[in-house]
Amino acid sequence: MNKLALSAAVAALALSPVLSQAAHADDAASTATYGSNVNPNWQDNFFVAGQLGQTKYRTDLLTHDKGTFQNVRFGWRWNGIVGAEIGYAYLGRPKADLGNGFASLSTKPSAVTLGVNAKYNVYENWFVTAHAGYLRSQTKFAWSGAIDNRYKTFNNGLYAGLGVGYDLTKSFSVGLNYDNYRINSGNSTSENYVGVGRNRVNVAAYSASVEYRF
Repeated sequence: MNKLALSAAVAALALSPVLSQAAHADDAASTATYGSNVNPNWQDNFFVAGQLGQTKYRTDLLTHDKGTFQNVRFGWRWNGIVGAEIGYAYLGRPKADLGNGFASLSTKPSAVTLGVNAKYNVYENWFVTAHAGYLRSQTKFAWSGAIDNRYKTFNNGLYAGLGVGYDLTKSFSVGLNYDNYRINSGNSTSENYVGVGRNRVNVAAYSASVEYRF
């Protein structure tokens, strides 16, 4: 009996550091901390994100200056914080009514984006995000009236955005975002086809987002 008790005591003493380390790991896992998204394993820091919302064109040239906003982005973050991204954004289909309702001009801008992004947990599962970079936009013009006509132009521009969100799990998050796309549309020859020359406009986008990290 004494030998059994002595063996049990020795075993408990030998296992105590292991049990203590496991307990600390459980505590750390259950309590989120500032910057808890930091992950030094580069293979776990890829992400895909989608946004859905509404755009608002900041110009007086349009009579219908709102549209549907859709965006998908794919990227990677160093240590889970800062990295690169590529994406595609659809910026709606605003319209200008012309000729007392007998004619209209609709535009359909979209953009391929390339930039940098950041995500940081500021309190427990809450985080803030930011991204910015270069875009290559395509604008489709459609003139309807006595003579229907269509034209397409390509231009360069910039984009930037901020967001706030919540990590539902280690891999899945939801958020709210504000983005601004500074796009150019038209060119020196488009005025001959659809009556619109080169214009620069800021497009505000308000959206909800989801992100999955893998």
